[in-house]
Amino acid sequence: MAKHKVFINAGHGGNDSGAVGFVVEKDVNLIMAKAAKEYLEKNNINVYMHEDDLNDKSQSSTDVINACESFKSDVAIDCHANAGGGKGFEIYKGISGLGDKLAEYIEDEVKKIGQNSRGIKTRKNSNGRDYYYFIRQTSCPAVICEAAFVDNKADAEMLDTEAECKRFGEAYARGILRYFNIKDICTGATDKGETEQTDNDRAEAAQKAAVEPYLVKITADALHIRNTPAMSNNIVGVIRDKGVYTIMDEQAADNHRWGKLKSGAGWIALEYTKRL
Repeated sequence: MAKHKVFINAGHGGNDSGAVGFVVEKDVNLIMAKAAKEYLEKNNINVYMHEDDLNDKSQSSTDVINACESFKSDVAIDCHANAGGGKGFEIYKGISGLGDKLAEYIEDEVKKIGQNSRGIKTRKNSNGRDYYYFIRQTSCPAVICEAAFVDNKADAEMLDTEAECKRFGEAYARGILRYFNIKDICTGATDKGETEQTDNDRAEAAQKAAVEPYLVKITADALHIRNTPAMSNNIVGVIRDKGVYTIMDEQAADNHRWGKLKSGAGWIALEYTKRL
């Protein structure tokens, strides 16, 4: 059986930086796109990722669409970040309804990683057609994902580390897998976003590990503190000092190992730390 084909575009690039604020759009777009590609390929999806040449030569919109059409893509996504002082994720789809489900699944997965959504949107030009060339000219379902606002400090903090950018790309990939109704081998998720676990598995994942307190050094430039151990839960703080912290307890949840800070501030994902 032929593999599903996904076309991913990393918006801007080359000598086109895109929006610039607390992060540079072209940089975060590329990280998100690569993360989506890698995640999909782990699930046996055939992916073509388009990015600008490394010699600072920007590609035209026509080049992007020609690459997508030549690949005979089943779906296409364009990775971007926003600007203009707003806050949150938004996703654009075509007015024909062709990409409705794709947009719905991706939006749902993005909300699960803790980003609020401004909604699923369409935009028309003066002729009543789709405004965005990427959506208008592709023959497959196509969406434009705007992860966060680079000129809003609080929102840009959702994208100011490589790990955080990757979470967005992986969320896009999970949405695409749901669109294809393919089981996610990374999480066991079905098309409804559920996990195929036994009751014992769920209980074990939810159970706190009994551990002796130990020290970790933060390895990420910015590590979110969550009020409870899950990526979808509220961010209550950010650690930026790459310092040493005491972990009082552990819990496995949301496909991560979590550590509870001695200070009581909350929980951190332990893959972004080094145990001392």
